[in-house]
Amino acid sequence: TNGDGDFTTTRNTVATRVNENGLIEEVASNVPRLDYSDGGCPSLLLEGTATNFLFNSDSGSSYQKYGSTLSLNQSISPNGGLNSSLLQGDGSQTQILGYTANKTLPSAGDYAFSVFAKKGTSNFIMLFFDGFSGSSNDFAYFDLENGTTSNSFSKIENYGNGWYRCSIVGTVVSGDLIGRFSFRVSNSFTNFFFPTANDAIGKNAYFYGFQVEQNSYATSYIKTVGTAQTRSADTAN
Repeated sequence: TNGDGDFTTTRNTVATRVNENGLIEEVASNVPRLDYSDGGCPSLLLEGTATNFLFNSDSGSSYQKYGSTLSLNQSISPNGGLNSSLLQGDGSQTQILGYTANKTLPSAGDYAFSVFAKKGTSNFIMLFFDGFSGSSNDFAYFDLENGTTSNSFSKIENYGNGWYRCSIVGTVVSGDLIGRFSFRVSNSFTNFFFPTANDAIGKNAYFYGFQVEQNSYATSYIKTVGTAQTRSADTAN
């Protein structure tokens, strides 16, 4: 009660945590993040510097579509707002695909691609590194009904209310730093193609919080609007 033994925490930017209500919220700079993502008592969240290279991360409003429509503000997202997107097959192709513009990554190494996803009429999605021809560990499937994923280098975490954070870690090599980050509503846990284009009509899933960072795992969500954003490192003394 007299302050002896208190932590002095610093962080030069805003950052996110999961609050006691299970919602993602932003915390002001230099405010410690008591994170409830594991349920029960909180833990003090301390992370290194990370940059989200994907723009408009909340909605994916600038992303391209193939064989699909991407409708904004369709469902309550993990931050409690009506701001998640619905990717849905339009029947023009045998796959349901969304993808970013080409990104030039700063250097070779491990990159974590993550997104929050919730099942719609389909249980299955796929994330992949698109066009990075020399990369490894470049795709994974996710089951949004049972909370499982197909690979050892991918991860799925339950955020409640049907939402999962799905992530994949791929290794990008020098000389092959330009590509896209793509997401699909998949036909199954092992095959993203639907038998016919008609079979893809109306198949959908919800997405929120797209993130790509140079890391060997996905860190806390970094919101972007229009440009890349960096979260400064936390310190506690």
